[in-house]
Amino acid sequence: MRKIISAVILTLLMGVGVTALPIQLNAAKVINDIGDPIDLTLNTGKLIKLDKAATSVFIGNPELADVQVQSPTIIYIFAKKPGKTNLFALNGNGDVLLNSPVAISHDVVSLEKALLDVDPNGQLKAQSMRDGIVLTGRAATASVSEDARRIAALYTSPENILNRIVIEGSQQVNLRVQVAEVARSVTKQLGVNWENLSSGLGNFSLGTFVGRDVIDSSSLITRNGTASSLFAGFNDGQTAIQGIIDALEDEGLITVLAEPNLTALSGETANFLAGGEFPIPVPQEDGAISIEYKEFGVSLTFTPNIVSNNRINLRVKPEVSQLSSASAININNIFIQSLLTRRAETTVELASGQSFVLGGLLNSDSDNNVSKTPFLGELPIIGALFRSTSFQKNETELVIIVTPYLVEPTNSRIALPTDGYIPPNDKDLYKDGKSFRPTDSSAAPVDNAAPTTAKNSVKLIGPAGFIME
Repeated sequence: MRKIISAVILTLLMGVGVTALPIQLNAAKVINDIGDPIDLTLNTGKLIKLDKAATSVFIGNPELADVQVQSPTIIYIFAKKPGKTNLFALNGNGDVLLNSPVAISHDVVSLEKALLDVDPNGQLKAQSMRDGIVLTGRAATASVSEDARRIAALYTSPENILNRIVIEGSQQVNLRVQVAEVARSVTKQLGVNWENLSSGLGNFSLGTFVGRDVIDSSSLITRNGTASSLFAGFNDGQTAIQGIIDALEDEGLITVLAEPNLTALSGETANFLAGGEFPIPVPQEDGAISIEYKEFGVSLTFTPNIVSNNRINLRVKPEVSQLSSASAININNIFIQSLLTRRAETTVELASGQSFVLGGLLNSDSDNNVSKTPFLGELPIIGALFRSTSFQKNETELVIIVTPYLVEPTNSRIALPTDGYIPPNDKDLYKDGKSFRPTDSSAAPVDNAAPTTAKNSVKLIGPAGFIME
């Protein structure tokens, strides 16, 4: 009986073992890498030789690489895009012959060799990422960093470049612009004005009128603006003769000087305007009118680029404009003035502290008018009494001087034009006629960077102070 029970138990155990065996054979199995890692640079390929003939070859991500089977044992793989994938090769029995990781990167080796031409010190490095290139290192100027970025753009698209190059030295440019204009006008005028009326001819009257009115309707002598006049008259009750000689000689000189200063980072654009805006009505639909504003005055736009330790590539556009009534128009009883504008735009390269002259302009125009009475004004000698001459000449010269400087922020105290200013007391204001009280230099704040002011100097303290005389 015991032998029968033991046989049954043994048979059950063998049945369990037989049923467990297929379960182990059907379990999933992860196949580890078989073969050396394959490193490729973009747009390059490699030949791989297998130990045994393969019947199936494929790449994990076909977007990254192409595979060509030259023979059952020779495989060619070509890199199309940066990234990581795997190359597989199987035989007819399903055995894995090759399972190699494939890493595709940009050709940073040749890129770094090209960067040596930009920076011979070898401080610029390139690192390939999945979709782009990272540039690192230190550059002396912004132009070196920009050249490195442009070279890297030959290896990948520009938007996939991360430029982490640290720029040493000053990267800010201060632009000092001096706008100088001299306008000179000369006006000369000489005219003879006659009023001759004779009523002693019975029912007839005879008279002569030359030039402007000498006597108005209220029998008052009229004047001609700022012109000097010489008047003479005769009246015997029947004949009245009045005459005025107008003579004007005027010379005017106007000088305009503006010195705008701007500071901008290399590669950035800065704007400056010293002037204002005037409204311009713009007709709209249904009779509506909108207002637009037009700028005028002294304006400046510039974009600096530091190309070396002391060289600046500068794109500058200065403009000087002013309101004028010369070409003004009248629309629906709205008087709109015009603008007289002079502008220049250029790109130059110069060192820090060097200057160049821009837009030198000399404009000269003259106007000479002669008004005369026909026939009488052409007579010799006495013809001058029946003529008026007017001469006007305008000369304008505009010069723009531009000077860029490489600058850095300062930690020292910056002087203000109001430093040292003390309002005048009653004695200074009414007795001495002074609008301020000069401060002794010993009372000024100490600043080693600021030039010293002489004792008792009639001047506000600080290099930017206004001289008051």
